[in-house]
Amino acid sequence: MSQPASGRQSWKRVLLAPLAAPGVSRVLAGLTDTSATVFMLHRFAVPELSIQGHSPVAVGAILAALRKRRFNLISLHELFRKLKAGEPLQRAVVFTIDDGYFDHARVGAPVFVEYDCPATIFTVSGFLDGKIWLWWDQLTYIFAQTRRTELTARLAGREIPFTLDSPQARRQNDIALNLLYQDASQSDRLASLADLLREADVELPAAPPPEFAPLTWDEARRLERKGISFGPHTVTHPILSSTSAEQSASEIEESWARLRAELQSPVPVFCYPNGRRRDYGDREMAQVQRLGLLGAVSGHFDFFRPQLYREPPNICRVPRFGFQDDTSSVLQCVSGLASLKAKLRGYRA
Repeated sequence: MSQPASGRQSWKRVLLAPLAAPGVSRVLAGLTDTSATVFMLHRFAVPELSIQGHSPVAVGAILAALRKRRFNLISLHELFRKLKAGEPLQRAVVFTIDDGYFDHARVGAPVFVEYDCPATIFTVSGFLDGKIWLWWDQLTYIFAQTRRTELTARLAGREIPFTLDSPQARRQNDIALNLLYQDASQSDRLASLADLLREADVELPAAPPPEFAPLTWDEARRLERKGISFGPHTVTHPILSSTSAEQSASEIEESWARLRAELQSPVPVFCYPNGRRRDYGDREMAQVQRLGLLGAVSGHFDFFRPQLYREPPNICRVPRFGFQDDTSSVLQCVSGLASLKAKLRGYRA
């Protein structure tokens, strides 16, 4: 007879409780000499533009703490080279930053340079080329700029009403529709966004406003000379599993081609947009291999054992942890404690 859900939850709490005890992460850290942890970051805080994100002060403090505890802060390229070569990874920690916003170059990257820590920025090439601005930023702009107090989003035959009678309601509804868009097909998402723009009576600027702007290729070249590397993250940042086979292949191939055209030494590692397990599949991993890339990173988290990720297809879905501006949380990730807790909770990305 299966155990009741309440009973399973009680047992999980009992098992998890000792893991929070002081010193457990330090003990576990001694068992992780052959493992590695990859972190993903996104925006960095820019108060004058009301951009919320990672604090450069907090990031610097965490890098210092990792150095003090003798973790090896290595580049993404070095991680994949070692995986391919079967070389040991002693307490390796890798940092990646997704999308290619201006604050990555002007706020985030200088912190990594200051602490002599490699970092890889995954860039959306059409964004840096000035051809697009990212769809979720367009959504945020629409909700912030419309003068209407009610909007109806139409998505795949559904009508979803939103009340916009306060700044808080606008932010909450922006997030709610964003989540729905993430699980929609590419064509449905774009059609819904265009329809919402018309109903909101908002004129979308050709170029993103300053708070949504990308870094420039010139900035990328300057950072490359300082030890910051760049990897491909598609041309337009679609959810690849929601696109046609032709678009999926083109997004991967063209983004890699643009990086090679603009930069001296781009990292031959791909990053799947969103990166949940359902956001990419066998065809995307096969395309990464066809292009001769070393592999790819995902957006679902796990503490991985290198022996499991040395060969395809697993080397084309290396997991990453979301980065938090909290030293304790980071140490739980690099020690394996966060993964152990997630497994006991039955987490699935």
